[in-house]
Amino acid sequence: MNTLLQEKTALVTGAGRGIGAATARVLAQHGARVIVSDLDPVTAQATAQEICARGGAARALEWNVADFPRIPEKVAQAASFWGRIDILVNAAGITGTAAIEDITPEGWDRMMNIDLKALFFCTQAVFTRMKAQNYGKIVNISSLAALRGGRSSDASYAAAKAGVLNLTKCFALQGAPFQITANAVCPGNILTPMARDLSWSQKDPKSYIPLGRYGEAQDVANAVLFYASSLSDYVTGDAMNVNGGLYM
Repeated sequence: MNTLLQEKTALVTGAGRGIGAATARVLAQHGARVIVSDLDPVTAQATAQEICARGGAARALEWNVADFPRIPEKVAQAASFWGRIDILVNAAGITGTAAIEDITPEGWDRMMNIDLKALFFCTQAVFTRMKAQNYGKIVNISSLAALRGGRSSDASYAAAKAGVLNLTKCFALQGAPFQITANAVCPGNILTPMARDLSWSQKDPKSYIPLGRYGEAQDVANAVLFYASSLSDYVTGDAMNVNGGLYM
């Protein structure tokens, strides 16, 4: 096992599957103690058990990040496992495919609550602890849609993920005096369970992605690892594009 993140504790939201699960595994492989949080306790437990079976350290935490009154309680529970939270990866989220004309106020609010509001208040709760320990790494999962608008995803998703990029800069600015960095990763077309129902997943990637393939969750997790480790100590307020050249 690599020791890049030895003695560090990482909290990963949405870690039951997809990008979150891949991230939890990668951080654990590099020595981090990982809190695997997810709305679904079964998938969270499965990811944690897999990490432990491979010799890593992990604990599962059932957590609905959009249950705002309980966020401080859940963060306190996460911190109690190993006494601190050094790394926060905000991977929990949803997507949508509605046409602009079909987006309802209810749908808009649901997207903002889960993909933007929850991210802010979860980070806010962890940020206070990171300030007290004078150290922290915040990594937010945004999207290519935040940079160029929603193509197969809808406008509410693109708007929420664009907001994530701005919040990342806000936490980077406020956290800098406390040795807290905040960065974002913008995945392109990544074949995760959530993405397999989107229209682009039925296309031949060689026809429009320069690197000729769809991304995998591991590709995004590798980028998160950079931001979560000492390799990025002088990088903050940044956003990394992981899209096989699609943004070009």
